[in-house]
Formats: sequence, C-alpha cells, structure tokens
Amino acid sequence: MALISGAAGVVLAWHHPLWPGAALAIFALWCFVVACRPGVWLLVVPACLPFLNFSPWTGWLVFEEFDILLLGTLAGGYVRLAWSFYADATSGLKRLPPAFLGITVLLAASGLLALLRGFADAGGFSFDWFAGYTDPLNSLRVFKSLGFALMLIPLLQQELARARVLAGQRLATGMVLGLTVVALAVVWERAAFPGLFDFSEHYRTVALFWEMHVGGAAIDAYLALTSPFVVWALVAARRPLPWAGAAALALVVAYACSTTFSRGVYFAVAGSLVLLGLLLRAQRSGFELRVFLTSAWRRHGLGSWRGKAGLLLALALAAEVLAVGGGSFMSQRLSSTDRDLTGRLAHWRHGLGLLEGPAQWWLGKGLGRLPANYAARVPNGEFSGSVKRHEELGPGERPHDFVTVRGPATRPELGGLYALTQRVSAASSGPHWVGLEVRVTHEADLHLELCERHLLYDGRCQAAYVRVSPDATEWQALTLPLQGSTLTAKTWNASRLRLFSLSVGNAGGAVDVDNVHLIGSLGKELLENGSFTQGMAHWFPAAQAYFLPWHLDNLFLEVLVERGLAGLLILAALLVYAVGRLTTGRGRLLPLSPYLAASLCGALLLGAVSSLMDVPRVAFLFFLMAIYAIQTTQDVE
Repeated sequence: MALISGAAGVVLAWHHPLWPGAALAIFALWCFVVACRPGVWLLVVPACLPFLNFSPWTGWLVFEEFDILLLGTLAGGYVRLAWSFYADATSGLKRLPPAFLGITVLLAASGLLALLRGFADAGGFSFDWFAGYTDPLNSLRVFKSLGFALMLIPLLQQELARARVLAGQRLATGMVLGLTVVALAVVWERAAFPGLFDFSEHYRTVALFWEMHVGGAAIDAYLALTSPFVVWALVAARRPLPWAGAAALALVVAYACSTTFSRGVYFAVAGSLVLLGLLLRAQRSGFELRVFLTSAWRRHGLGSWRGKAGLLLALALAAEVLAVGGGSFMSQRLSSTDRDLTGRLAHWRHGLGLLEGPAQWWLGKGLGRLPANYAARVPNGEFSGSVKRHEELGPGERPHDFVTVRGPATRPELGGLYALTQRVSAASSGPHWVGLEVRVTHEADLHLELCERHLLYDGRCQAAYVRVSPDATEWQALTLPLQGSTLTAKTWNASRLRLFSLSVGNAGGAVDVDNVHLIGSLGKELLENGSFTQGMAHWFPAAQAYFLPWHLDNLFLEVLVERGLAGLLILAALLVYAVGRLTTGRGRLLPLSPYLAASLCGALLLGAVSSLMDVPRVAFLFFLMAIYAIQTTQDVE
C-alpha cells in the first residue's frame, strides 16, 4: 500500500500542470513527516481540505492537490505501519468488529461495482489529465472520496489504539482550523464583491470551493459538517483569550452560513446544533447532571467571565442572524420557497426517470454518470455549453492543438452561460484587446469578456461580441477591443479576481479557438497557454445561473441513481451504525461523540435538498467522519 500510494502520488505530482517540481518536493516531504510523526495527519488533512484545490489555475477537474496530500498520507502512514510490524513481530491491528467489517466490505464492493458501471456507461475507460464531467474519468472523480476514506481505516485504527484522546483532539482541531479558513475566505470574498454588509444584492458566497463552478452545495455541505466543532472550540477553551478566539470564529462562521442564503444550510446547521445540545446534556444525566450544572453555575455563572461572555456572544449571534435575514435577498429566497420546491420535485422525478430496468434500480447508472445522462435524456435538461480540447495535424504534419467551445444545443436562453475561463492576475484597468484564431462550420456568436469575478457572479466587465461566419480559408484571425467599465485598480482584494471568459451565445453554435491573446494597456500579454499546447492548463470551464444537469439536489436520490438501491442501503447501514454507536451505549460518553453525531446528522439534513457525493473533498470528509465515529467507539463497550 505504501509503494502503490507513493507511486501514484509521484505520478500525480509530476504531472501537475503548473508546479510539478514543487508538488513533487512537497509530496516527498509530507510522506516523510507522516512516517516520522504519528497522528499529525489527523490535524493537517482536515485543516488543509478547504484550500488544497487550485482548479481555476490548473484546469484539473478529476484530480486536485488534495489528492496529493491524501496519497502522501497513505504512503507515509503505511510505511510507519509496516515498520511497526517489522520492529515488533507480535504487534498488529485488532480485528474490526464483524458488523463494521461487513459494512466496509459491502461499501467497497458497491463502490467498485458502481465505478465499473460508470466506465461502461461512458463507453469504456479512457484517460485524460483534463477530463470533464461527461468523460469516463468522472466516475473516478466521484469514487476517490470513498476509496481514500476506506484506505485510511488501518491508519485510523493504529492512531486510536496508540492515543485515542489525542487523536480526537487533533481531528477536532483540524476541523476548526479548516472552518477558520473557509470563514475568512467568505469574509474576503464578500469584502471584494457585494460588500460585507450588503444583504440585498443577489450574491451567494462559495469561499474556496471551486467545484461550484457548475453550481452545487459544496460550501453548504462543508458548513453543515463542521459547524458543530465551533461549539467544541468554545467548550474546550479554558482561558479567556482562547475562548475569545473561538467566539470570534463562531461569529464569522454564523456570517458565512447566513451569506450562503441557503435555506438548506439554515435548517441543517440549526438542526445539528439543537441535536448537539441534547447530546451534550444527555452525556450527563440524573445526579451527575445536577452536580455538573450546580458546579458550573458556581464557577461560570453570569458573574463569571465565561457567563458574561457567553451571554454577549448569544446576543451578538442573534443580532447577526437578524441583520442578514432582514435583507431583501433573503426575503425573496423565503418567499419563493413554494415555487422552488415545485421545481425541485420535478427535478427529482426527472432524475429517477433515468433508471431503466431492475438492474439499474438495484445497481445504479454508475458513478459520475448523472450529468451526462440527465443532459442527454431529460427534456430541456441539456448542458448550457461544453468545452473540449482537440489535436489535429497542421501544415507540415505538425500537431495542432485547439479547443472547441459550444453553446447550448437547442435553448437560446442558455447562450453565453457556459464559458472557457482563465484567471488574470496582472492588474490593468484597461483598455484591453483580444486576439485569437477561430474556425466555424456554421454561423456562431462569440462572446469575450474580462470581468471582476470570484467564481459565479460578475462585477465590472469589459466585453466584445462578434458573429463569426464560415470562411473558405477556415481559420480566421480576429482582433477585438473590449469595451465596458473601467476595472478596479490593483488593491488587496482585487489583484486576483479577474476572469477572462470565452463563450458561444447562440443555440447550436460551436467555435474552434486557438492562439488566444489578451493584451493590456501596457502591451503586455495577460494570458497563459493561449495556444493550448499544455493541454487545458490555466483554463477552466465555468457555468453561470443554470446548473440543472450537474446535480440532483438530494443526497439519497443521487446515491440511488448512481449506486442503486443496494448502494443506498449499504450507505444507510454505515450511517445508522455510526450514529448509533455515538448516541447509545458507552460510546456516547466519549468527549467527541456528540460533535461527531451532530456533524453527520447535519450533513444528512442538508442531503434532503442538496447533493454531496459529487464534491470529492466534502464527500471524503463525510466518509471519514462516519468511519472515525465507528472506530473511536470500537473498544469502549
């Protein structure tokens, strides 16, 4: 396992589109750290999860930097495990409980079968470093979260056997650090765009979850999973200064949850926190509870610093929620609940309609196959566009790389909502010019824009629109000035927020694009890899406003469609077993049990209205929490 994980990590790091040398060096260093410092990965992995994805810069969709971190964790961890067996021949891992072992085997078998069915549904396996959502490798993208979590089971078992309490503290601390990263990213994003206190503009935060370039609920699911650990930070703080830091985090996390303007987040986070309060109270029952409350009141009543600070925090949180909820955007969201529910029910029916015959109902369509099947088979469910790189022989039999950008197939109202984009880091307020070569077989409307955009919403833009007609010479060279608002000068919050995009605006339109140049006011080239000789490195497809085909917006139906009823039942067994061990028997008395149970239940509540499994980082955390919950309660009966 160490050799396989290490080899895979080396290959992945070496093929990094931007920094292969640095990625390889960091991977090797991380393997060494994990091998030498037991348990450190339990803190580092959840802490790094929110930001170890640079897809808008790399162009990767199937692979990401977080994969390199996990492969390094497996390589270093299994080296340490192998060495412990070698150093002490009598050492070994305890047998897993039969129920957990059975569920794990079934979960792995179900996942592998769904992976193979996904490859088959896509027409067979094929490899492309820059594969997309309709390619066979999208099945691997969805599978890897479960695969990584299952491979970590022996390493978790080793850490819990060595130091159960320390392992729990590391995991919880890592969750708090990761949540801090997301909360600060939300503050930065809103400061850069709508403003920290503008709750009327139609802007929903995404933080660093670039997977939301086609919509989805990545940040929603992450907040539902991690918010209970803010309470852990408050409870664990013994002195005023750490408590003040945890209280500040609670305020910022509440702000992040509120500014998602997601009714699912509100319901899931509130529900998980209520459950957490009940579980914390249930940990101390009867006489023990009365003694605890009496001593706590004496030590931390309203006359103590903790009591006064807790009251102030509660008032501040209530005021913050009221301020955000009083904005016109939230009012509009709440008033449209009935209409949105009707549309969502129709969306779910269309998704279930993809299943044909008993085999698909029991085993599913295959992992990662929902987007392609939904777009192809559901009426009006088509993609808003697509991007595909091609290679052909040019003059002198030399390879010629280019990209085909397509608009929607039949729906004109979706034109321009799916674009090929690139981050523009160099600051230039304008004017700007775009030079490129294009080729069409039918008339197509080409849209070029340079906007201030974090991911989904445009600020100030400069744009050019041109109708391209077929030409006898095939490839046509165009030079177009971009016109529009003057872009913001380079500041602390705008230096990396510019996005160049290229899209097709008419239904059925398609444009072959090559040698793209963006020239600023100083005559400097602002784009990288405009000739596409490095594949899709630096280029990233992104949708706006319309995200229907990519997600089913329900965790349980998503699993049913892609993994079948068998996969759904096995996942349900895992979660029931995990939550059961956390809330009953002696396992409920472990310090971390209430927080783990609240975390998993929060994710399940959100899953009633959102998809989770199509976001690998969040899905991995979901599986890791469930597996950790079972293993940490393994020896307390």
